[in-house]
Amino acid sequence: METGRPSPAGVRRLLGGGVVVLVAGCVWAGWSVSRGGLQPQDVSGVLGLPVGILGILVGAAVSLSALRLQQATDARAAALDSLAGAVREIEVAERAHMLGGGAHLIDLRVEVTPRQGGAEPPGPQRLSDVAAWYCAGPGRLVVTGAPGAGKTVFAVHLVVRLLAARGPADPVPVRLAIGDLPAPRTHRRWWGRWRTVGGFERWLTDSLVKVYGLRERTAADLVARRLVIPVLDGLDEMDADVTGPEPGRAQRALDELNAYESVDGSAPVVLTCRAQRYTELSERYAWLRQAALLRIAGVDVAEARSYVEKRSDGRGSPLDALLDGAGEAVAQALSSPFYLGLAYAVYGEAAQGQTQPLAHLATADEVREHLLAHYIPAATRAANTAARQARQRVLATESPWGRQAEYEPARVHQWLHHMAGEEGKLSSIGEAFGAASARALGGAVMALALGAAFLWGRSVEGLFPARWWDHQHGVVVSTAVAGAVGVLAGALFVAAVTDSLAFAPAERVRGSRPGLGRRLWQVTTLWGDIASWALLLPVLLVVGAASPVVGWLAWVPEPASYVVGAVVGFGVCVALAASENTVAHVDGRSLAGCVLLPLLGWSLGFVMEEVHGRPGHIASLVGFWIVGAFLVDSTKATGFALVTGFGMCLATTVPESIGPDGGAWGGAAVGFIAYCVLGCLFLGSGSAERTWRGVRRAGRVLRLPGWLSMVVVPYAVGVAGEGLLGFAGVVGVAVVWVAVSAAVLLDVLLLWLAAALLGRVPARVDAFTTWAYHAGLLRIVGGDYQFRHSELHAWLVRNPRAPRP
Repeated sequence: METGRPSPAGVRRLLGGGVVVLVAGCVWAGWSVSRGGLQPQDVSGVLGLPVGILGILVGAAVSLSALRLQQATDARAAALDSLAGAVREIEVAERAHMLGGGAHLIDLRVEVTPRQGGAEPPGPQRLSDVAAWYCAGPGRLVVTGAPGAGKTVFAVHLVVRLLAARGPADPVPVRLAIGDLPAPRTHRRWWGRWRTVGGFERWLTDSLVKVYGLRERTAADLVARRLVIPVLDGLDEMDADVTGPEPGRAQRALDELNAYESVDGSAPVVLTCRAQRYTELSERYAWLRQAALLRIAGVDVAEARSYVEKRSDGRGSPLDALLDGAGEAVAQALSSPFYLGLAYAVYGEAAQGQTQPLAHLATADEVREHLLAHYIPAATRAANTAARQARQRVLATESPWGRQAEYEPARVHQWLHHMAGEEGKLSSIGEAFGAASARALGGAVMALALGAAFLWGRSVEGLFPARWWDHQHGVVVSTAVAGAVGVLAGALFVAAVTDSLAFAPAERVRGSRPGLGRRLWQVTTLWGDIASWALLLPVLLVVGAASPVVGWLAWVPEPASYVVGAVVGFGVCVALAASENTVAHVDGRSLAGCVLLPLLGWSLGFVMEEVHGRPGHIASLVGFWIVGAFLVDSTKATGFALVTGFGMCLATTVPESIGPDGGAWGGAAVGFIAYCVLGCLFLGSGSAERTWRGVRRAGRVLRLPGWLSMVVVPYAVGVAGEGLLGFAGVVGVAVVWVAVSAAVLLDVLLLWLAAALLGRVPARVDAFTTWAYHAGLLRIVGGDYQFRHSELHAWLVRNPRAPRP
């Protein structure tokens, strides 16, 4: 059962049924008395039964409400425990990944500034002290420090400590990258009031659904009840500069966090940020209100020696000599826990004297650059050694290194440079290859596939009886419709492949390799989904066109079929748009495009109906194409405007009237027009999210099962298409869809092959990213890969070639 408030629907039905019975009894009794069929003294006996039924129903409703309340409470507790277990599994592994075996956290010195009126102990402390008093009473905490000071590591450690101290009903800490927080959108309603949609709570709910697999209603309930403690990492990474006149993303994020309240006041939040950036934000009157401030100090020599001793298990380390002879530049650079960790990786036990000493470097920046330049080779050598040793063990499969390959440092540097995306994340495969080149490759593949479909598509004509092969409005119209479907679907698919095919963490990234049965199920599910979209949909489309459903429905009255056509046409448009979270317009210019392009499509349809002969059709198409291209460029029209413009052109080809006597096709045209008008009104950038949320709530009540909708929808579209285009036209659309689907698969294959041959990505991307994670080059935040540190990411971006050894 889902969490949330117990649904009052059952209670309302019971009470409503009882009231209906009572009212019906009263009406019948009054009518009987007025007609003389019932004496007044008999009314009490007649009404006794409905009154008794109403009492029973009221008692049942109260009991049902209490039962549902208890079930919701139990479900919420189970959801909290499940979420805590999932977070614990991820964060314990992440802490071990960051700190190495044994989780050697440097207990750094910190300076605590308590919140105004807060009970936090002020002054100099240690990280262990802060973790102890924060776990005793979670509140608002800002963790600041220099780059590489250990803010993220402390955030991970704090999440683990909070989970260890958590009671059965206590909130669950969840670590996320605040850089993923989108800016809220504000728009003015038609009566003049401003409304803001999106925001922090909506993003937090969506993150719980995406990362931890909670149901949306469950996640929203936990967030609303403040049973989740957000631990937000990387406020300083939201903006490159905060000195501009306009408020940046970080400032807007702080405004949203300050508005994140609970019944006891400000809700608990943990936020990490670089000290300099937080100071800059504070100078602009932007800070986290009612929060204790924690400033992490640098690592001194004694703490560095203690860290090296723990990492070396009390034995001597080559890094000891480096610390003994450390000058001012080296000491300043190694005061950062991140660079101290890099130094241990470069000069520690696995270095074997392969790296030059640091004595010749004059400044701390040179030391940092030197450590970054030698970190990837050192991490690669250590990972290759671990992989070789794991393969020699009897229980190699139990180690995360047991199935890892070995890599060359130069190749690792080259791949990571091209895979470096924005805000410290990995890019998509299209961005690694080059966005423009990826789109050009996808467009070329799609053009060839569509050309082959039109060239050899008529060969399928022999598969059907000759009497079936008819074009309702001629070959030209059928070809134009199929071509438009292919171009629109191809453009959407190419954009999705280029921008959204990202490097996501695999299930085995933390060493939990799934069994053979689960892997077979995953492969079967993947290819089953691909086959259903690429083959099952067009087959059902053709079957629907071949079925005699239209003849069976001939007896239905025209007004009824008109209403059904309008409802179905509108519903199909809404369902397709909701699946893509369509936004009709983002500003006044694109709103003009949403109005003008459908009018242009409507006009083109009428002109095509009146003009006869191919030269006239070609001249009309060219003229309208020029006007349409000008409107698209000048209004920055969205995909909604383009699709509705094309749909309006098709609506004019409906042979029936769009009035009440137009039958099902006239109703479908009216439904599409209603969708266009309502889309312009309710699908703006500020209202689309709220509109689709309401549509999905209604869809949960009316929605067909997934497998049934995959059958019913394309079948119904095939039945409708046969009346518009004829059977041959529907077959043409199906052939084009198969060609587009094959082109998408071919585009993905060629994009991956070209990127691998050019050295932009490895041949086995999942295996490499898993290796890079265990080698200490990547980390996982919010379910996505990030580089181990923003300093490493920035260094890779500005150094396309690996330095000479």
